[in-house]
Amino acid sequence: MKTLFKSLTSIALISFLFLTSCSDDSVEFSAEDSQNVENEATTDSYFEDADDIATLAVAADGSTATGARQASNGRQGVKPVDLRFTCATITFLFADDNSTTTPHGFITIDFGDGCTDIKGNVRKGKIVVEFAGKRFFPNSRIITTFQNYYINGVKIEGVRTVTNLTGSVENNPKFQIEVDNGKATWEDGTFATREVNRTREWVRANNPLEDEWIVEGSAAGTNRNGKTYQMQITKAMVYKRECAIGAKVFMAVEGTKVLSTENKVITIDYGNGDCDRIVNIAIDGQSKDVVVKGDI
Repeated sequence: MKTLFKSLTSIALISFLFLTSCSDDSVEFSAEDSQNVENEATTDSYFEDADDIATLAVAADGSTATGARQASNGRQGVKPVDLRFTCATITFLFADDNSTTTPHGFITIDFGDGCTDIKGNVRKGKIVVEFAGKRFFPNSRIITTFQNYYINGVKIEGVRTVTNLTGSVENNPKFQIEVDNGKATWEDGTFATREVNRTREWVRANNPLEDEWIVEGSAAGTNRNGKTYQMQITKAMVYKRECAIGAKVFMAVEGTKVLSTENKVITIDYGNGDCDRIVNIAIDGQSKDVVVKGDI
């Protein structure tokens, strides 16, 4: 469920075109700069949203931890307590090699012809989640694929694999995240591609409201204009649950990433941990603070 904050962080950056300056109005960004940031953020957000949905589906059903054949294959799966699942139909299917020591199966999340969540996002089609190994144990995997899946009219394709790297269940869980052949296609036929290689550490506190996610890694691909880009996290991104719950700030509140296109390098600094929407964006040695506006 924690990945929700990472997903909503990326979605918030889609509003880059509507950022308002907090300082240094002399620094201007071209339409292409804005579009490059928007392309990277949009594509990332849709894959992160699907990852969060998949993780919640796996966490909600006890059979993903025990491998027990509690009911016949094809049964209705457990629906997570999350408004994105309101109109979804969930089907649970064990694989032939499923066992109590190594659970293995598939969860299909079917949004049918489409439904709208509380934030106004419309999803349709299917997300297929394969789980292998006891959920959240070392080396367990969640593999997400798509069958004619759309969010807000954008078709999502590719394979997303989340592997638990944790050496023992007592440690802070750490996950390897990879996206292969990622592709987002808009209604006008333009598309962006994406490959991802990241790690995400879940820092658990005695009070769950104080949990944090630490994210590192990179992404690369092409944007809707056919331009190649690379995104590298240069200082670990920090997401705080207390910021999301208390201040409704779903984006990262600490860390730095660099977005490199064919002719421009943009550095985005999320600050030092304060629960706000202020980021610093730098291009060619010039920078300014901006506020990421809107509740996505």
